[in-house]
Amino acid sequence: MSLDAHEMRQIFRSTVIVRKPTYGIIRGYHELPYICLGPAIESGHECSKIVGKVQVSPQFIIRPSHLAPSYEEIFGAENVDMEISGRLFGYMGFPNKPMECKSKHLEIHPCECSVDSVLSECLEDLERREDITTGVIISPNNQYFPISVERFISSVLDDEFSA
Repeated sequence: MSLDAHEMRQIFRSTVIVRKPTYGIIRGYHELPYICLGPAIESGHECSKIVGKVQVSPQFIIRPSHLAPSYEEIFGAENVDMEISGRLFGYMGFPNKPMECKSKHLEIHPCECSVDSVLSECLEDLERREDITTGVIISPNNQYFPISVERFISSVLDDEFSA
């Protein structure tokens, strides 16, 4: 079953961002871990817990050379890879925020408990481990969790680019 644009937009808007990283993440290569909770994907379970990480490339801004110092002038010649002259990527809904995002390390766990119970356990575990990097998302439809992950990334990008 595929979704139309209205259904995808509804999932995007209905996604709840419970917790975001507590520091800036986009200005360099970064790994953004997340936990996405929502209705069970498999029958016989109450909810699904999806644990993953998104790899984010650095913010990439192209300016005329006469307006700003070069990357080499700021960070030194030893940090410039001459094999790469420049690459520009975008992620689904972010055409004006040039970066590459890849999802990796995906685990899907069916749960017998309600979304609220699993959410409580996840938040307690993150607090106990003093984890300030993992985001927590509640998806209205975990079958299409990438839409909710996109909403999470979008909220982090909005915070980062408005700073």
